[in-house]
Amino acid sequence: MKNKSNGMQLYSYLMDKMQAYTTINLVNVSEDEFKECLFSLIGTIDPDTEGYKDARKQRDLSVKFTWGHDHDFGPFKLEGRMGDRHIRLFCNYLSCFDLGLSDIQGKDIFDIGCWTGGTSLLLIALGNRVTAIEEVKKYAYAVKYLANAFGIQRDLIVEAKSLFDCNDDSYYARFDVVHFSGVIYHLTDPIIGLRIVFNSLRPGGICLVESAGIDSDDLICRCEGCSSYHMGTQENLDRGGWNWFIPSKPTLKLVMENVGFKNVETKFIDGRLYAVGIKKQWEDIVRAGLSIPNIR
Repeated sequence: MKNKSNGMQLYSYLMDKMQAYTTINLVNVSEDEFKECLFSLIGTIDPDTEGYKDARKQRDLSVKFTWGHDHDFGPFKLEGRMGDRHIRLFCNYLSCFDLGLSDIQGKDIFDIGCWTGGTSLLLIALGNRVTAIEEVKKYAYAVKYLANAFGIQRDLIVEAKSLFDCNDDSYYARFDVVHFSGVIYHLTDPIIGLRIVFNSLRPGGICLVESAGIDSDDLICRCEGCSSYHMGTQENLDRGGWNWFIPSKPTLKLVMENVGFKNVETKFIDGRLYAVGIKKQWEDIVRAGLSIPNIR
């Protein structure tokens, strides 16, 4: 791993990489077709497609299509719910931990919860091979469309599935890096989720975690539950929330260590909790009380 990167220079470098996805670089669709498709997706409300029996019980952002990250396609721009977080995430990972660009370039990367693909596209532009999963089908479709439109579908594999569907041999020891941002606090079983992540890494692989968190040195975790909302309104289907377990720094570190990660570091950065851990080699997990007793 390398020394810490300069934050401002890194931000500019990563933003420049995203210029690979302006309409001048489209290869499989026309600019007009591309724009029409993207705008037709935004605001779509389709609980039936997602298989929801009662949309009122589901997360607003899963029922209604909302663009994830800011993207300048050249002739037009899309503003995302998360703004430029896909860029700032990697600025923070590389500036605040003992990581360098070489740790996230030329790798096989697992991007979990890819939303509309901002981070997946960035990782491809950095020369990686990416498998992206997204449990909301309409978002997975959008990322597949982007991959095909820009001719990167061989390097960007997109699957509409939950992390919990990745507990099989086809994912075992497959990746050099797992990008696990904005997901763990939405999981009902974060321990199993992290164990699936651990198993998906090759020995020496790196796990990058970013989460809502508690800025505390105490070993604590807050349960919000799926009926706790913030921001937005029910009428507009743009509320935030649907969070399960919010960890503190030592809590996240302890859980990652218990599933097998080594050299775990946790930091609170820009109001969010970050962690980096390494899978040095496979080791067993304590099996008492596991919801999946036979997990690898």
